[in-house]
Amino acid sequence: MIRTRLFIRTVRQRLGRAIRSGGSTRCTLGAFAFLALAASCASAQDPWYDDRIQLRLAPGIEIEEINATYGTTTNDLLPPLFLLEVPAGVPQRELLLQMAFDPRIEWAEPGYLDETPETVRQMIVFIVGGTVSDYEDQSVRERIRLDEILAHTTGAGVRVAVLDTGIDAEHPALAGSILEGGYDFVDEDYDPSDSANGLDDDGDGDVDEGTGHGTMVAGIVHLIAPDAEILPLRILDDEGRGNAFDVAKALKYAVDTGVQVINMSFGLPLHCYTIEWGIQYAAAAGVVLVAAAGNEGTEFPAFYPASDPAVLSVAALDSTDVKASFSNYSVTVAVSAPGNGILAPFPDGQYALGAGTSFAAPFISGQAALVQAGPVSPAKADVPSVIKDGVVEIDHIPGNGPYVGKLGSGRFDGLQTWLAMSPASDAPSSTAVSANWSVFPNPSSVSQSVTISARAHTRATGTATVHDLAGRLIARLPHAGATFTWDGRDLRGREVPSGFYQIRISTDRGPETISLLRTR
Repeated sequence: MIRTRLFIRTVRQRLGRAIRSGGSTRCTLGAFAFLALAASCASAQDPWYDDRIQLRLAPGIEIEEINATYGTTTNDLLPPLFLLEVPAGVPQRELLLQMAFDPRIEWAEPGYLDETPETVRQMIVFIVGGTVSDYEDQSVRERIRLDEILAHTTGAGVRVAVLDTGIDAEHPALAGSILEGGYDFVDEDYDPSDSANGLDDDGDGDVDEGTGHGTMVAGIVHLIAPDAEILPLRILDDEGRGNAFDVAKALKYAVDTGVQVINMSFGLPLHCYTIEWGIQYAAAAGVVLVAAAGNEGTEFPAFYPASDPAVLSVAALDSTDVKASFSNYSVTVAVSAPGNGILAPFPDGQYALGAGTSFAAPFISGQAALVQAGPVSPAKADVPSVIKDGVVEIDHIPGNGPYVGKLGSGRFDGLQTWLAMSPASDAPSSTAVSANWSVFPNPSSVSQSVTISARAHTRATGTATVHDLAGRLIARLPHAGATFTWDGRDLRGREVPSGFYQIRISTDRGPETISLLRTR
């Protein structure tokens, strides 16, 4: 995870919110104070590049203009995103303050470092002896009733991208499941191997603590969906660390390569616009995004990108289906999965037992592959709903009492997933433009109102509500006749963040769900 507690929003965005809500000059000064104080907290030990800024340009602006103004140089680019080097001797926070008022820049933030939830040593990995049979027949298989769904679907034809430390593609347990065309965004080559250099590169006293992480994650995806194809994208080094800009690049690469599922067993305890851009790009393409909920054992702060509305956040459970002591919990969690004592492939033909939300997430990525490869594959927008329905309830378990409503809909179960898939063909459509209703504009910006209109042949009227992808009620929509409108605000009048939302319409013709993408 990215452990930094620093997150600098542009003052322009805060001023905009203050003005829209009738904010005073005092509120404006408060925004300045927040930015200045947050920036002053940076030190050489903090996990971000203090000489890099990542930003998004406004339409029609060239990066050369920005570099000429601020003396910065381009380190990396993913237009409209750019990673810039701060001039020597110029404090990063000063440039961020200046950029906050620059209308040519939509947002700017520090060049964040990132890492796996387990890099902070809240996971235990034991390298153990074992065979392919031990791995394939481990007890968790029976516990989640995996064979009940593998009798119907094995994930064939579905591509799952694993954004991690790379993969040991030669491991016997993964033979034939690794796609060509993977990429190493750390070393910038086409060899995304999970490797170690024998050095303590980050100076934390542990050597190569990230090695094997990606291989284990890929192995769990393969365990759940044995015929799915895995695309390795290396965004983390052998210490389990990388940077947010590479995450955005890898998300775009994965989508452009044609994956249907993306596993993200990494994150940060605050929002990152750079990663959000990649999330939106993938979500707009209908890709199922899965992320680890984090290993701090806390509810706040919410772990990102797991907390993004377009992402399925996964908490970890122990062998009794009680929340694992290390696992984060939150209302943003979509579903839970086993995450303690999981046997998975480890580099050089070995096997390891691991514990962490990183190893719970690939259970759900595998589940997503099974759902999409099933004999009755649901519409893209319905896949998260099927995943959340394909569970057994765990809130009633005594040890989970303090976490009711914060471990998602339940624990992944193969039989329940199959049952949730079976009626999918009879479920209402969840396309952006349905047979009876249309949404305009879609996608829409967060500042735009949208109109949901009945088509000419539809005379039925009813009620409409807006929900996020976790199923939470966001808004009730006013209507006139057979037309509904939404101003993009929630029940308390707050502007909702960008991401995917579901508009649920109930009429005498029956229910219908329409997907809506809100962008910045």
